[in-house]
Amino acid sequence: MDIRQQVLELAKKTKGKIILPESFDARVLKAAEMLTKNGIASVVLPSGNIGEVKKIAADASIDLSEIEVIDIDQSLLDNNKVQEFVVARTTKGMEERDALALLKKPLYFSMMYLKSGKCDACVGGAVYDTADVLRASIHVIGTAEGIKIISSYFLMIPPANHPIVKEPVMFTDCGVNPDPQALGLKDIAVSTVSNFKRLFPGKTANVAMLSFSTKGSAGNKGLEKVIEATKLAKEHFKGQNDVNVDGELQFDASVVPTVGERKAPGSAVAGKANILVFPDLNAGNIGYKIAERFGGFQALGPIIQGLSLPVSDLSRGSGVEDIYLISAIMLLK
Repeated sequence: MDIRQQVLELAKKTKGKIILPESFDARVLKAAEMLTKNGIASVVLPSGNIGEVKKIAADASIDLSEIEVIDIDQSLLDNNKVQEFVVARTTKGMEERDALALLKKPLYFSMMYLKSGKCDACVGGAVYDTADVLRASIHVIGTAEGIKIISSYFLMIPPANHPIVKEPVMFTDCGVNPDPQALGLKDIAVSTVSNFKRLFPGKTANVAMLSFSTKGSAGNKGLEKVIEATKLAKEHFKGQNDVNVDGELQFDASVVPTVGERKAPGSAVAGKANILVFPDLNAGNIGYKIAERFGGFQALGPIIQGLSLPVSDLSRGSGVEDIYLISAIMLLK
C-alpha cells in the first residue's frame, strides 16, 4: 500500500479531532474540508472573526458545513491548565494580563485547546514561522518525559521508480536544532524511532548517524559528537531487535548497498538506512531540500517531535496535500 494511503487509513481508525489554528488561510481550510469529507478526522477551526473565515472559504468554494468553527473563548479551555500556564509565564516575569492575552491568539489558544483535552493534535505553520510554533508549543505543551530536546523530522517519500530508495525514509533534524551535541543527537534519534514505529508498525528501524566520515575514514574533532551520539543511541536501544543504530556513516554508505558493504562491512545499517540523523541543521536542511528539489522526493514536514502532546509545524510553502497528510500523521498512535 502506498504510504500516503496507509497513513490515511491508520488515521481514519483513530476517529481523532485536529485543531488547525490558521483558519485565515485558504490552504488550511481546503485541507480541513478534505479531512472531514474523507472521514479522516473531525476538525476544529478557531477564530476571532468567524465571518471572515466563512468569507475566505466561500471565495475559495470550500465547504465548511462539516467543520467546527469556534470563537476564541477562554471559557472553552480547562481553567486549571490555563492557571498553570499563567503561573509559569508570570514566574518568568510576564504580567498576568499579558499571559492571558497570549491565549487569545489563535496559535496559543489552539495549543491550550489541545492541552485541555478537547482534541487530539494541533497542526500549524502554514503561515506562522517555526519559531512561533515552537515557542507556543514549548510554553503550553512542554516536552515529553525523558526527552530534553525538541526536534523535527521530514517524511521523505521517493518518486516512483527511484533507482535507490523504494520506500519512504525519515530525515532528522532538518528544522529545529542548529548544532545539537551528542546527547541531543541521541534524543533526536530516539524521538524519530518512536515516530517510525507509529508510521511503519512491524518494520525494523535502521538508524544512520551521518557524517562526512565512515568508521574513522576521516579524522576531525567535529566527528566526536557523532561517534559519542552513536554510542549513546546504541546503548539506549540495546536489546531491541527491531532497531539498529550505526555510525559514523557517510550518506552514500548509509543508503547505497554496494557502497555500504564496501565502506562498513558487517554493518546492520549501512546500505539499508531508513532513518538518517544529520549532525547539524546546516546539513539536514540542505539535505532534505536537495532530495526534494533535485531528487523529486515529497518532503512532509517539519514534523515536531519530543513534545508531550502531538503538535506539528508545517513549511510555509506547504500545499493542501501536505497539510492534509501531516494532519493525518499527527493522529497516529
